[in-house]
Amino acid sequence: MRTHELPGLRALLSYVLLVSGFLLYGQATFYRDPGSLFFDESRAFERQYSSYREREVRDYINDLDSTISTKSLRAGLNPSVCASFLSVKRNGEQPLPLAVASGIQGLSSCERKDLYFNVLLAHSNTSTHPSSRIPWLSDIVDNIHGYDVPLEQSIELERLEEQKDFSTKAVYDYIYAMEKCYDTNASWIVIFEDDIILADGWFVQTLQAVTDIQHHIASSNSDWLFLRLFNQERSIGWASSIPGENHEALISLLVAVPLLSALLFVRSRYLQFRRQLDNATLAIICFLAIPTFVVLFFQAGKASMLPPLPGVHKEPFGCCSQALVFPRDQFPRVRDYFSRKHRGQIDLMLDELAVRDSLDRYALYPVQVQHIGQNSVRGTEAREAQAIWSMAFEQQSPQVLSSAHKKMRIALYGDKCYTN
Repeated sequence: MRTHELPGLRALLSYVLLVSGFLLYGQATFYRDPGSLFFDESRAFERQYSSYREREVRDYINDLDSTISTKSLRAGLNPSVCASFLSVKRNGEQPLPLAVASGIQGLSSCERKDLYFNVLLAHSNTSTHPSSRIPWLSDIVDNIHGYDVPLEQSIELERLEEQKDFSTKAVYDYIYAMEKCYDTNASWIVIFEDDIILADGWFVQTLQAVTDIQHHIASSNSDWLFLRLFNQERSIGWASSIPGENHEALISLLVAVPLLSALLFVRSRYLQFRRQLDNATLAIICFLAIPTFVVLFFQAGKASMLPPLPGVHKEPFGCCSQALVFPRDQFPRVRDYFSRKHRGQIDLMLDELAVRDSLDRYALYPVQVQHIGQNSVRGTEAREAQAIWSMAFEQQSPQVLSSAHKKMRIALYGDKCYTN
């Protein structure tokens, strides 16, 4: 008997084909999403754009290494942004040179003059840090330094280092780095960790983002604390990854009942559909296919099915402190709060402060920073450190980023800038 003579069988075969197709597509496409049924750890952390960007930046570093006297552009008299890298010595290769170079490579003369670059070697004795002996590093940034503090504070910092009291020292370092940027009078303060790589065009993307936030703030009775340039997909998943705990049954019912009513109306009104819409077909569509695809929608992962749209989003959740942008006028608030807390985890403390003072938190998408470090100074296991990862960063196109960078640079500064 032919399938067209059994509409229910045809509907069942169509259902099987659609589900199989979705499962195959999910395995091929959604394997990076940690909130997805299709997450594949063996492939999820494959580097794509970050590898391209690293090669690009290492070529730039090689040029710096081969230059006898490197005198790069520096910040102008009134830079809009001060960016500070916090860095401590790590085992193995130091990530700081790559991170800093990725922040500068590709900047035009106008962008570089609008950016004050600061590096804090967070050791009581800066010579402890291997990067302190890289000649070109001090040539391409505006200030690379350790602590300029009274003897009593210096002794206390040495004690924290010896006791490996990272929770206390990290808070002190964050305040110190922010204060150095605050002293430049720049409107925006960016604090970077050192185990990152920045995307091409990150600077103009950041300037556009804070401009958009300011426009929003001006039209609303609110204030904001920071903007994330990095986020991970683990932070933007559904409420639960367990099937049935995202109200799938209710959603299926809300979709199935109106659809069933509509199909029954069509079957009763139009003779040509009576055979095709038999009871078996209706049951497969409304009570098998719809619940299945509702469950699959959630199991595929939020970052895969509903990725954030490009631009700035108000986002009271998120992870980590790899790359945060602060309005200058929020520094005293952060300093006072951190000083009272004295110790803790930076991102959690900032979230607590934002909640306490009803301050908005924003995130920029696509993210402009990737975390590439697996050697945590806090002793975090390599597997957990690796999981602090943005799959969206890896999916970016170098050509698209380069084109967007050029257009945004011209929009902000005109066409008279030259590439640094």
